Amino acid sequence: MLRTLEVVAGGATVQANGQLASAGSTITAKLAFPDLAVLGGGYRGRLTADASFDGTPAAGAITLNGLGRDLAVGQPQADRALAGETALDIAAGFAGERVTVTRANLSNPQAAVQAKGVYDPAGSDLTVKADVPRLAVLGGAYRGALNATARLTGTQADGRLVMDGLGRDLAVGQAQADALLAGDSVLAVRLALAGQRVQIEQAEIGNGQLSANVTGSYDPAGSDLALTADLPRLAVMGAGYGGALRLSAALTGTPEAGRLALDGVARDLTLGQPQANRLLRGDSTVTVRLNLRDRRLQVEDARIVNPQITASATGSVSEAERRVALEARLANLALILPEFPGAVTLGGTIAETGGDYALDLQATGPGQIDATAKGTLGRNFRTGALRIAGSAQAALANAFLGSRAVSGPVSFDLGLNGPLALASLSGPVRLTDGRFSDPSLPFSLEGLRATATLGGSSAALDVGANVSTGGSIGVTGRVGLAAPYAADLAVQLRDVEVRDPQLYTATLRGDLGISGPLTGGATISGTVRLGTTELRVPSTGLGGGGDLPGLKHVNEPAPVRTTRVRAGLLEAAAQAGRTSSARPFGLDLTIRAPNQVFVRGRGLDAELGGQVYIGGTTANVIPRGGLQLVRGRLDILGKRLTLDRASLDLQGDLVPYLDVAASTESDGVTSSVLITGRADAPVVSFTSSPQFPQEEVLARLLFGKGIQNISALQAAQLASAVATLAGRGGDGIVGRLRKGFGLDDLDIATDENGGASVRAGKYLSKNLYSQVEIGQDGKSAVNLNLDLRKGVTARGSVDSDGNAGIGVFLERNY
Repeated sequence: MLRTLEVVAGGATVQANGQLASAGSTITAKLAFPDLAVLGGGYRGRLTADASFDGTPAAGAITLNGLGRDLAVGQPQADRALAGETALDIAAGFAGERVTVTRANLSNPQAAVQAKGVYDPAGSDLTVKADVPRLAVLGGAYRGALNATARLTGTQADGRLVMDGLGRDLAVGQAQADALLAGDSVLAVRLALAGQRVQIEQAEIGNGQLSANVTGSYDPAGSDLALTADLPRLAVMGAGYGGALRLSAALTGTPEAGRLALDGVARDLTLGQPQANRLLRGDSTVTVRLNLRDRRLQVEDARIVNPQITASATGSVSEAERRVALEARLANLALILPEFPGAVTLGGTIAETGGDYALDLQATGPGQIDATAKGTLGRNFRTGALRIAGSAQAALANAFLGSRAVSGPVSFDLGLNGPLALASLSGPVRLTDGRFSDPSLPFSLEGLRATATLGGSSAALDVGANVSTGGSIGVTGRVGLAAPYAADLAVQLRDVEVRDPQLYTATLRGDLGISGPLTGGATISGTVRLGTTELRVPSTGLGGGGDLPGLKHVNEPAPVRTTRVRAGLLEAAAQAGRTSSARPFGLDLTIRAPNQVFVRGRGLDAELGGQVYIGGTTANVIPRGGLQLVRGRLDILGKRLTLDRASLDLQGDLVPYLDVAASTESDGVTSSVLITGRADAPVVSFTSSPQFPQEEVLARLLFGKGIQNISALQAAQLASAVATLAGRGGDGIVGRLRKGFGLDDLDIATDENGGASVRAGKYLSKNLYSQVEIGQDGKSAVNLNLDLRKGVTARGSVDSDGNAGIGVFLERNY
């Protein structure tokens, strides 16, 4: 007989009261476990409880009412579910192996579980209810809430499990699957148990986006399962997805010897890729028949058919070989590339021989597509020994080049040996008589001939092309085939003419180098020599024909959209808000222009020469040096002003800055015209010594007297001069004549006695300038300037009277 018993061990306390008897015991107890670790077996946490026992070891009743904190049983998911305070309330009776659960309640912030019923190997009837408001406690990527009720009846040999539940915003960590499970999902499971065989009467989940059900039987000796799934609105899976899909599948047999049959119907599928979307328009049917033999797969039939594409695969299995025959046809390539209408076909075989797969594939189609791939692939699809050869049109790549466009025939003969990576490729890829254009460039490349010889994880380039505006360009060297695409390239510019119709025309000749990673950090170096260059001070603003604010395209035809994409109009907005994370390129460039840089417009006609060094980076251009005056003048309303100075400098970007000054003296007043600022928007100002208002300075420049003394006609002429300097006067007749005769300089002047003369100048070679002057009296003179080297010029002249002269001049700027 037991009256009172207290046990203290390892910090745990058990106090028991009652009596023990073989005929029947009655015991009440108080339990206090500061740390359940004393029980071993991975148990942790604190537990206090009141317990009772009434009965014998063969039959009795047990109650337990307690509170646990941070309980753990050594299983991660269960331990997370038991975190914090957990209340326990259990009342159960037993008789032999039969356990009757009157109540078994567990509740904490993570879950609430209730169980009631009978568990008996001879026949159970047990109901369990669970409410889990936050599935995230289970760890991993699980999210959402679940409320479910399950009832187990019968025995393992002849039993039944029925479960019904409601999930809310369920998630498993895969974006598309999580989208399909959003909102409320109804779950229903009906299973019949017969030993190791499970008969699945229903295993269904359904909501507004998804309806899926599995039926049949699972048995290690041989299963027979059927799956149906209906996804009426694939758009819920995220941006780019769309259409509807219905699937049915049947799996029979075992992993060693089984069969999978899959049938599907899709309508107007979209996958977020425009070309793929066009191929999947309309109804697409999918048929797959696979056989499993010794855990290996045999393709009995695999087929997809829609109005645009037809693809199939069939195979045969023998002990010596497994072979799959492939056939695919795209009805019209113009769906992807409008420039290439016609069908594309792919055919061939993939065979398993020994440990590898042997490929023999061929593709043909418009755009001169004629390619073959022969060789072997490793069983893990990570290595190969292939030869890929054939031809195609470069324009096939335009779908992936955005606003850029390339054309011309391409041939290739490549070998792949090793891992399936670009580094394993070797052999040449050639483009002949091609063309390349980019809206961001002021020219296109024509007669493009390029060879890229792959090998050793890099490509050796040999590129040559004619520039549409004149001249040619060449590129040689090597570039890596993997990031950061390390390059060592030489670029040759040969009389390349570049122009902006409103600002400049220039001829470039030089040799550049690009060394370093093309993803950022490479250096551009070399020397560019300017040939005949004309910089036009614009007559009006340089505003282009940009987008109209607020303009929207409604029901825009596909060809129009394609044109706007290739013109760069659709990319501009996105690029404007985008900053590049790539490292800028370093700059080490020298621009040489000893002469023949002409600045004209607004009455200005000047020749400059010099040298500019460009350092820094493409993100922070640091120029040094500039171009200085060789000769020049400024014409305002017939008034000829010889330039005192003129310079062209770069100040942080590639639009040059002008600094031009011309002056004259009248009645002790020195009047000057200044043209300064960016070449595309210069500012004209007037100064004098002593100082006068600008309109007074201009009057003295033009008429030699103050503004209060000029006539009404002269006032109108003064307004005309202001218009010319402000950029509203155009080239004028002399400028148009100079262009028409192809001269570098043309001047018509009058002397103080009213006599007229014409002067024409032309560069005969890079450093030899010839000038012819003819007076009104018929007398003429020819002058030659020969630049021997910087600062040293030889000058000679001869006139119609027989006079001649020659001299050497030393010049230096201070």
